[in-house]
Amino acid sequence: MSYGPPSGPQNPGGYGPPPGGYGPPQPGGYPGGGAPAEQPKNYLWQNILGIFGCTVIGIIGLIFALQVGSKWSIGDYAGAEDAASKAKIFGIISLIAFILQIVFWVIYIIFVVIMAASATTYSTTY
Repeated sequence: MSYGPPSGPQNPGGYGPPPGGYGPPQPGGYPGGGAPAEQPKNYLWQNILGIFGCTVIGIIGLIFALQVGSKWSIGDYAGAEDAASKAKIFGIISLIAFILQIVFWVIYIIFVVIMAASATTYSTTY
């Protein structure tokens, strides 16, 4: 059993462009015409630091951060802005994880130093 192309009053011939057409193409493929003024930030340094704090999220953010420049250079401005926004989100999350990890290690080292100092000052009498 096969079905033919849909037809009706809006599209009497079946498949194809809409009756009014798609309109003229936008130069550069960017809504509003042309390219935006400048390339979006890629948040690369946050994602590099985030690799040390939260490895998986940092790597995902790093991939999006590296895509910003390449998408911008081929003219995919919307894709570059999307990659930049995702890199920002992953960068913030991984940077917070990095800071929390630093705080954890500082507190741990302080704890070990205090325990070592208290162990040396404790004397036993047998």
